[in-house]
Amino acid sequence: MTNPLFHPSDLPFGVPDFAAITVADIAEALTEGMRQESQQWETIAADPQAPSVINTVVAVDASGAVLGRAESVFYTLLSSLGGTELNELYEQLAPRFSAHSDQFWMNQALYKRFAAVAKLEDLDPETAWHVAGMVADFERSGVSLDEGDKETLRALNAKIASLQAQIDTRITKQLDQTFTTGTAVEELAGLPAERVQAAALAAEGSEVAWKLPVMNFSQPPLIASLADHETRGRALADSMRRGFGDNSDLDTRSLIVELAAVRAQRAQLLGFPDHAALAMDDQTVPGPKEALNLLASVGRSAVARMDEEKGEYEALAQESGFDLGPEDWLYFEDKKRAGVLGIDSDELSKYFVLDSVVNDGLFFAANRLYGLTFRPRADIHGWCEDVRTWEVFDEDERPLGLFMADFYTRPCKNGGAWMSELQAGSARTGLLPIVTNDANFDKPEDGDPTLLTWDGVETCFHEFGHALHGLLSNTYYEATAGTEVPSDFVELPSQLNEMWAYNPVVLGNFAKHYETGESLPADIVSKLSASKHFGQAHATAEYVQAALIDQYWHRSPELLPTDPEAVEAFESASLGDAGVSHDLVVPRYRTPYFAHTFAGGYDGAYYSYMWAEAMVGELEEWFAEQSQVDEDGNPDGGLNRRAGKKLRVELLSRGDSRDPLESFVAVRGHMPDGAAVTRRRGLV
Repeated sequence: MTNPLFHPSDLPFGVPDFAAITVADIAEALTEGMRQESQQWETIAADPQAPSVINTVVAVDASGAVLGRAESVFYTLLSSLGGTELNELYEQLAPRFSAHSDQFWMNQALYKRFAAVAKLEDLDPETAWHVAGMVADFERSGVSLDEGDKETLRALNAKIASLQAQIDTRITKQLDQTFTTGTAVEELAGLPAERVQAAALAAEGSEVAWKLPVMNFSQPPLIASLADHETRGRALADSMRRGFGDNSDLDTRSLIVELAAVRAQRAQLLGFPDHAALAMDDQTVPGPKEALNLLASVGRSAVARMDEEKGEYEALAQESGFDLGPEDWLYFEDKKRAGVLGIDSDELSKYFVLDSVVNDGLFFAANRLYGLTFRPRADIHGWCEDVRTWEVFDEDERPLGLFMADFYTRPCKNGGAWMSELQAGSARTGLLPIVTNDANFDKPEDGDPTLLTWDGVETCFHEFGHALHGLLSNTYYEATAGTEVPSDFVELPSQLNEMWAYNPVVLGNFAKHYETGESLPADIVSKLSASKHFGQAHATAEYVQAALIDQYWHRSPELLPTDPEAVEAFESASLGDAGVSHDLVVPRYRTPYFAHTFAGGYDGAYYSYMWAEAMVGELEEWFAEQSQVDEDGNPDGGLNRRAGKKLRVELLSRGDSRDPLESFVAVRGHMPDGAAVTRRRGLV
């Protein structure tokens, strides 16, 4: 039987036939795909015809079709399903993926062809920008090194790939194997009854009364509800000790110490002082100094605001008979929010049904802004039974692509939430995009609705912003489509889309009680819409701490620890040096479980969220300026087709077909101002 990945799928839109694809098929297609693409590159490089757009740029963009199909399926299954077989395949192939990439980027003949095309005078703007970027990428990847240095670079790249794969596997296992436990269900007071029941069921057959899993980040969201101070403390401690040596099979510290050293060595071989400088060389931020200054400045503002706020929480803790600790901040913050809103988080979640958030929130806002319509396609199946599929139509009923979502957590699934593409759309191929969103919401019992926290609502809007970036892409090349932009720009559409969760029109449309169908009371809608700045000091501080940990691991190689036991001290010293250390804040991610930076492609670039947020803050202000009065006589806050069309045409559709900052300026009218972050977060 022919491997189903060797040819385009016959299913609608080219959706992979997941039911027919085995891990063996994936392994075979990845190997054969690399062989075919290598051969295609060599044919392009040896072409005796003068370099042209067709025989070089288009030819490279069209290469690797089999590998592309195999990779999209492989990484989708690896992140969403995981498991030993896929993890072992990933660790086995990671160095080969690296070698394959090196084969392209260190190819002198290909480099010279792109450099020659770059000098042609009749290039269209997209091609000119793309080719210039390719030339820079060749040079950044070591194409001009002598053969001895290239050999060293290949070895370093392979080592980096192998270490990242091992770290990724261990971090996923940490999530699956780390629990907070207790001897009495009374310790779970404050949690919803269904969560208490799930914790008790998870402990069946063991010596404990309940088990709660950790999340991918440090602060488990449930500590905002747990009434018992001691239980909150255990939950936070269990989360934060992942990878620190309690279980040698899950300890990532030695791998990370080695990875940081190898990344630094590679950067210096390529002519950069450190890995952070290399990581930012092709980004929109001006440079490492500016990134660090932004983080430190915003972080110090957040810490100062926390110092202003902590007295209230210290008093509440004293009244309860304990000293305020980092495990208590979110608990008291949640109680304060409940007082401000007149409703607590558990009651509030009863108005946030996943289906309504998706259909009457995400899709509703996308229709108002861009004229999009989403229609269920029950006949198009994904990689597991939880996947749901919608066909996306433009306002003229023209199909735009598919949106697929896998919202529920499961063992071996990566933590957090993300967007990916099963297929990129482009004018060259004529294919339509197939974009996916993944999350880790708890799956309810059959027939019960999925109720989200407010954080879960924001997560849905965030990831859907990435999805819109892919769906609305309108570029010629696959390589420039959708989210193929610098990492510190890719988070702009996602963070910007979060604003619609707070928009009263949108919020009022999706916030319906799961039992009664009643709308969230108008006064609470207004309060929630106005509460965007609530709790930002703490949220900002924990993010900045993580972003700075990433930066310090990738700067000043001479200061990096060489002993895994020194990792914790290195973290602490780094945060103290930046002036953002605070005894009531823990980093969103600590080093041993920081997948973004040590396994997820955000190495030296986790600052991206905040740099993108500077642009987001500017665009939110722009949307406010575009506000119109809706049919009910209420200001829509920019939720209208005029504003949406401008953003779509000038930014979301452009991908990397031109300088992303040019796209930003085309909407906002000027370059981004870093101060927009503190304005957006209410820290001024």
